[in-house]
Amino acid sequence: MVKSKQVNQHFNFLVPRETNDLTRLGSQFDGGYIVPKNLTKNTDTLISFGYGYDYSFEFDYIDFTNNNIYVYDYSCSTYDLIKHLFKNFKRFLLFRRKFEDVKYVYFKLINHLKFINNKKISFIKKKVVSNSEINSKLSSDEVTIDKIFNQKNFSKTILKCDIEGEEYKIIDNILDHHKKIDVIVMEFHWLNKNLVIFEKNIKKILKYFTIVHIHGNNNNSLIENLNFPEVPEITFINNKHCNNLAYSKKFPVVNLDSPNNPKFNDLHFYFN
Repeated sequence: MVKSKQVNQHFNFLVPRETNDLTRLGSQFDGGYIVPKNLTKNTDTLISFGYGYDYSFEFDYIDFTNNNIYVYDYSCSTYDLIKHLFKNFKRFLLFRRKFEDVKYVYFKLINHLKFINNKKISFIKKKVVSNSEINSKLSSDEVTIDKIFNQKNFSKTILKCDIEGEEYKIIDNILDHHKKIDVIVMEFHWLNKNLVIFEKNIKKILKYFTIVHIHGNNNNSLIENLNFPEVPEITFINNKHCNNLAYSKKFPVVNLDSPNNPKFNDLHFYFN
């Protein structure tokens, strides 16, 4: 049995509010996230920053709501996958790759094409940037938060954000549109290096949103002496939907959470 560790009390502002309405969308392992069931059901769209060739959350959301979704990810490319496929095939012919490697990239390409050509999905191959990152002119492969939210009449959005450390740059602009967002699911990266900016940004978010769930990505570890995940996945709901919920203090939650990497134990921590 894995021993649960107490989170440093300095971080008690992160204690989630408890709700019995949580459900899991996406993969059982990496790519799955915990969301409030009824609130998510009543959203009008999903805006997803960072897809990374893992579409399980997005497809589950479509099945759950039948809504259209908007996915922004400049790092995913059909061309790159085709290039990778031919490279692996060539190396296979030279006995430098296994056929399983070729098959893996082939099915990755096929699934990517199915994803971006789905009628419910608008896939936009652009990098999401903050207003402050724009110099004199927005480049053709960039898009701002303002442009995303202003081009469509979104009013009850769920926002998923997994952009490998870039999330800290766009939080201010996300919060400019907090009235249009009901749920946020965000993965925060490398807190061991970004602890000050993480705390600063979480406190900004908590002006408009309430934490209802935290899960630690077990591809990383708990921060030594703080006992909080280096890479936490945090679910927020808009404060207008928060009705004096009780506190939830122990994670992971049985029958809801599962490890991102099934080869390792999940991260166990609790607040006191």
